[in-house]
Amino acid sequence: MKKTRLALALLFAASLGGCLINGTSAYLTCAQQCSTALDPDACIAECGTCIGQCVHRAPEGFDGPTLLWVGRTVDEPQCPASAPATVYRGYESLDDPLVCSPCRCSEPACALPDGLRTAASARCDGAELPLQGARDILNGVCVPSGALVSDHKALVLGSPTVTPCEPSVEPPPVPLIVSPFPRWYRAGKACAGVTREDTCATQEKTCVPTEETQDFSQCIMHLGEGEVTCPPEYPARVVLYDDMEDERRCTPCECGPPTGSECSLTLLSYRDGACSDLLTAGTASGKDPGCLAPTPGARPKSMKAIWHVNEPGRCEPRGGEPTGDVIPIGPSTFCCQKRPGKSRD
Repeated sequence: MKKTRLALALLFAASLGGCLINGTSAYLTCAQQCSTALDPDACIAECGTCIGQCVHRAPEGFDGPTLLWVGRTVDEPQCPASAPATVYRGYESLDDPLVCSPCRCSEPACALPDGLRTAASARCDGAELPLQGARDILNGVCVPSGALVSDHKALVLGSPTVTPCEPSVEPPPVPLIVSPFPRWYRAGKACAGVTREDTCATQEKTCVPTEETQDFSQCIMHLGEGEVTCPPEYPARVVLYDDMEDERRCTPCECGPPTGSECSLTLLSYRDGACSDLLTAGTASGKDPGCLAPTPGARPKSMKAIWHVNEPGRCEPRGGEPTGDVIPIGPSTFCCQKRPGKSRD
């Protein structure tokens, strides 16, 4: 794919002047260069000089030379006039930090015990029987009855519990428009162009378009995978990438157990049927069930339960942390005479 893209770019460069391809640039023969000159003979006589720059040829396994720019993606320049064809574009570093939405937990709650039962004895031991109207009593409703319990039996109140917290993701304060594609911060661009035929002094060098600005550097390029060692003539190594695989995720939100919880329920019995004349009181906490012992000679005629302490505490959220990496793919290695781009980038 890279070779195809490179070939198409070179064909474009060649079409600019009906030129022959030489590496990643194209050149004009002296006859082509001078065909439109006012004095063709004088033009051909002067044609033995490279009007660009003589640089070392690309060794085996490399393409080029070519002019390479590297810098901030937003600062990408046009290819120079002497090398107008873009033969490669890649990326160097990413500017897309992963920010996870914070996790939160729902509030826990003090929960009523499973039920209220009548014990077989005054000491809350022996067989227990469900008490009619127990759920209404536990919900704080005054339940009148002429025969809730006898004066020889106790009431057993189970321990209240604390409900767990449910995790969720804190929604952003305002809607955010987020691109599905990570953004590259730094990029690279390789340009090729047209020179006259190879007129350098030795066969080891070739004539290529000259650098017109300090942002570009003469480079050779290896398109594809694998470790590449740069030759001494092109010591500055630059690796650019075609794309990336974003494998970053946010860890799932979780909630720790409730902490700081204190839940206790008080069971009250009354001499009258309207819960106004208190007879006995017993409390059940999260650690101990309650036992409401009978009062000899007295039979309760109404009953209700109320929260004595209702402090369910809180749960600590966990999760919502970035994990994973961005993996660049499709590397290409450029070996340059000097590091391209501005040192302050």
